[in-house]
Parts: sequence; C-alpha cells; structure tokens
Amino acid sequence: MTVMNRSLRYWMLGGVPFILLQSGCFGGKAPSFLPETRLRAETSLSRGIRAEQRGDSIAAEELLNRSLSISSSIEDDPARTAALINLARLYRQRHDLLKAETSIDRAIAITNTDSRLYSEVAYEKALIELARGRMAPALEWAQKAIAAERGDMLGSRLNLAARVQLLRGRWKEADELARKALDENRTAGQAEEEANSLRILGIVARNENNLDRGAQLQQEALQIDKQIGKSSKVAADLGELAETSRKAGKLRESATYLERAYEVNRAGGRLRQALENQESLAVVYTAMGEEQLAARAHEAARRLAAPEVIQQPGSSSATINPSSKP
Repeated sequence: MTVMNRSLRYWMLGGVPFILLQSGCFGGKAPSFLPETRLRAETSLSRGIRAEQRGDSIAAEELLNRSLSISSSIEDDPARTAALINLARLYRQRHDLLKAETSIDRAIAITNTDSRLYSEVAYEKALIELARGRMAPALEWAQKAIAAERGDMLGSRLNLAARVQLLRGRWKEADELARKALDENRTAGQAEEEANSLRILGIVARNENNLDRGAQLQQEALQIDKQIGKSSKVAADLGELAETSRKAGKLRESATYLERAYEVNRAGGRLRQALENQESLAVVYTAMGEEQLAARAHEAARRLAAPEVIQQPGSSSATINPSSKP
C-alpha cells in the first residue's frame, strides 16, 4: 500500500458528526412543550451522542437503542430515523459493518425520500458502502444525498461523491465535484468541509503531476484544520503532504511530514494510523539510505502493533462534535 493510499484511508473512512434531533426541525412551528415520551426519546438520543463523544461506545449504544425503543413505541419515525442513523455511525466507526448496514437499512425503510432526514440517511448509507469497498453503490447513494439535500450540507455531500471518484481513480470527475463542493462550503461557512474539498483537489493535482499546486492546496487544508482543531484531519493533511513531497523527490521533507503526522496521531490516540506513519517512514528512510533511521521506524511500528497497545481504549476513536442539525 502506498503512502498516498494510507493517508487517504485516514479520512475516507473517518467519522462524521452524529445527528441530534431538534424539536421543530421537520417543518412547522416548534411546540412549546414535548410529550413525556418524546422528551425521554430525545434525552436518550442526546445522552447517547455525548457518551460517544467521551469514547464510551458501550453506553452510547445502550442509550441510542433506548431512544430507538422509546420512539418506536409511539411510531415517531423522525426520532427513530435519527437514532438509527446514529447507531449506524457508531457501528461503522467500530468497524462492525454488518450492524451498521442493518441499522441504516432500517432507517431507509421508514424514511420518505421527501423527508428532511433522507439526505442524512443516504449520506450514511454511502459511507457504509464505501467502508465495504463497494464503490458503485457508494456513488449511487452519495448522489441521492446530493439530490435530497435542502440545507447547508450540500458541500459535504458533493465531497463524499468526489471521494468515491477519487478512490475509483476518476480524477476529472473528482476534481469537478470537489470544485463545486468548495464553492458550496465556502458559501455556507463549512470550514471542515472546505478543508476536505481542498484536500481532494490537492490529491487530484498530485496525481496529475501538478505537484506544486497539490502541495499548495494541501497546505491550505492543513491551515484550516489546525485553526478549527481537527486533529485527525491535521494528521491526514500531513500524510498527504508527505506523499506529495515523496513524489516530488523531496524525501527529507516527506520524512518530516510523516514524523509530524505520527506525533499528531499518537497524541490523538489513533495508534493504527501512527503505526502506518512509522511504516511509511521506514520506506522513505530506506530510499534515503538512512538504514539506522529506517530500522528505528520499523521498531516503532512493531511496538505499536503489539495487541496490548493497539487495543487501548479509544485508540481508534473517530469521534467529532455532533451536529446541531439533522
């Protein structure tokens, strides 16, 4: 696996915001009070999301299932859908793709295509298909998410379609989609998604051998991600910069970026990614003729691969802040 493919994987299969159901968000005026049953369902949903943020996936699963059970008891389909989407995301982030798929398929079955939640359902379905490596259905569902989006998340939907095209090696299509996404994200003030668009465009530029342009775009993405404090994305940007430098023959610069990516991933508890940074470092140092440094990187990767290290609680967490909008 190349350095580029490793760094792509960090953010291609990373987390997306869990959704918080808000009263009145499905049309009409928000009621001045909620029936007790609905209130309990929404409270469990909110508590489940907060538990996931803390890295307590067991409590998060219990609370989200409780929300689903309560909302199912009164046939509150929007609340059921919100719980199922969040469960699907929780399972996907835990790499339990069978449960993720089951949850999102249940959400699809009860969500009309004209629902304001349908774009979110389609988006998560696309991410699960992407995690399974099924590119054609991932693209199909990403396109459904684009078509259904009525809010300010169109840029994120376009980014997802661009990411799928990127993985398919369709550089022109990825570029066109990412450019549209960049405009949408800047207009909507979606900084994290703006950085995602820039990262995609940088990868496209690199694969078209426009290395200076690729590095420039990736630096822009890095600065945004640092400003908004997205650690996993900072590491992804550094990984992409490392690959761009390596392709340009700037091996020492590539090694520096990989060292930085490793430190960011290690500090963020993403030990699998940190391991892959060290494996990539070993390749770069070997190409430089720095065998001692290569051996050191191999040893660091070996230590990170130990079961007691790689299975540390929270080591693969992809938690990011929940969206306040479904």
